[in-house]
Amino acid sequence: MTTIAPDAFLTRVGALLEREGTVMTAGQLERMAERYLHCPGKEIWDIREYRGAPTPGAREYRVMRGTRVQDVYTSTERDRAAAVRNTLNELESQDDNQPS
Repeated sequence: MTTIAPDAFLTRVGALLEREGTVMTAGQLERMAERYLHCPGKEIWDIREYRGAPTPGAREYRVMRGTRVQDVYTSTERDRAAAVRNTLNELESQDDNQPS
């Protein structure tokens, strides 16, 4: 199972997101870190699109792992969700490639 300690998560994810051109507030990063702990596994992160409410035609993009239902991040902007997905996949790929 790939999981990253919350303090390391905040620092590393924040830096990787900035490199992707996406800046998150400390509160957004903390919320992601909290949700991340509830999303264990080795599956890659992906985006699922949902119909948003209450606006007809609105979309909501959730970053989730595998077939699980718990999301780590939700946005109405697909680009932001894609940046989070890419960042989490890269972060875990880096950790998987570290020598033991």
